[in-house]
Amino acid sequence: MKEGFLQALDDFILDRLFQPIADRMPEPISAWSIGINFELGSVILQVACLFAPLLIYGASISESVQSVLVLLCSIVLFIGFQRFRPLVQSNTLNPLRPLMRSLRLICLAFLIYETISVFIAPSSPTTWLWNRLGLLSQLAFVTGLYFMACQPRPPREERRAEKRLAELRGVATDGI
Repeated sequence: MKEGFLQALDDFILDRLFQPIADRMPEPISAWSIGINFELGSVILQVACLFAPLLIYGASISESVQSVLVLLCSIVLFIGFQRFRPLVQSNTLNPLRPLMRSLRLICLAFLIYETISVFIAPSSPTTWLWNRLGLLSQLAFVTGLYFMACQPRPPREERRAEKRLAELRGVATDGI
């Protein structure tokens, strides 16, 4: 079966951009923890998107209904992602990689749309700030999704054992 363009794009972004970063992170930091922190940052930026017009320009909650709904969805997704944590274990395939592929692609498409709309469409001085905050929030959300889908590293002891075994195999083959 031929692989689709969107699936290949998602695999490219995950394997070529995010997985190498996740593999090079220091030992106590996991890709999951970086991803969930990006998700938390996205929720905090959504709170800022909600309260910026209320505090700076005196807007009412009824004028910010979209921001309230986006914030509630972000909070629900953040809580849901926390429940996925036990599924991600080292030495097993990350089940979130295929499970959240459509969510990653939809959010990536929305990030592209929002980037174009923020930088191409004219904005009034009153909406400039929260448009940029919304874009940063969406960027943090997509980044978090990709980090959470990265394959976790095996434990340090197992990597050391594999390295020693490879060295022993090299010594055994060199002597023959």
